[in-house]
Amino acid sequence: MLLGMSAFHLGEVNQADWRSEFITLIADFFQVSQDEVSARLEVELAQPGTHVSAAWRAANPLTERDIANFYQETTSYVFDLAADHCRRDRRAVWESVVQRVERRGVPQDVLMYGDGIGTDSIALARRGHNVTYVDLPGVTSRFAQFRFQRERLAGRIRVLENADEIRRQAFDAVVCIEVLEHLFNPLGVLERIHGALRPRGIALITESFESIGPAYPSHLVENFKYAGEIHRIMEGLGFANTYYSTDPINRPMEFKKVSGTSGRLLRETCRLRRVVESRVRRFMRGRPR
Repeated sequence: MLLGMSAFHLGEVNQADWRSEFITLIADFFQVSQDEVSARLEVELAQPGTHVSAAWRAANPLTERDIANFYQETTSYVFDLAADHCRRDRRAVWESVVQRVERRGVPQDVLMYGDGIGTDSIALARRGHNVTYVDLPGVTSRFAQFRFQRERLAGRIRVLENADEIRRQAFDAVVCIEVLEHLFNPLGVLERIHGALRPRGIALITESFESIGPAYPSHLVENFKYAGEIHRIMEGLGFANTYYSTDPINRPMEFKKVSGTSGRLLRETCRLRRVVESRVRRFMRGRPR
């Protein structure tokens, strides 16, 4: 898993419906009882990250190769991501992603970088977009492809299990949700995303570089230095920060691939707007109620 719908769209069903859907899918995929799946999913819903944390401690991956093997072999992310996609606060992120992609029209060519169990790939394909799913080969990716087959979308979602196969300047949008903090070389991935986008294409990103410690063992401590730096990094690569969600903050952020004089002007305009809005938010938080 580099990381992160069904016949219904995210946000249009309640948590119980999603839980029931995932229990059936996971039980069928792993060939285990629904009671067993339900019990594991309930634990994950009550205590997010439980299965990943336990699996990480048991595997104790130390090298880049160890970590890649962990992501390919673990079953824990199937439960972790299924539970995450049942939560109501996931709706806000999803709605922002859809709005930002579809304001450019339908269909768009969309690269889902590290889409894990394939939830967002399925939803965007259902909405008429041309979707390419990319993630490491392994249990999580096989589960995503199992879902694509179940949804009869296997012919509409292209699957890549090697990021080197991503074509340059082939996409209108790239979506990368909670992936970067897990990677040994997040800057290399951001460069790859820039190369995959067409001129004025957009990257929709969330990241948790700041979330490290025992509760987040798979978030690499080495990446903490990038916390709060994503805007600067993306601008250095040739992007302008054209949008960011304010609730929840920065989930997602939109970066448009720009160039030339007009690109520099847009980048500076967006940077100034971000500074002003940040100061206004700090001022409002400090005002007495």
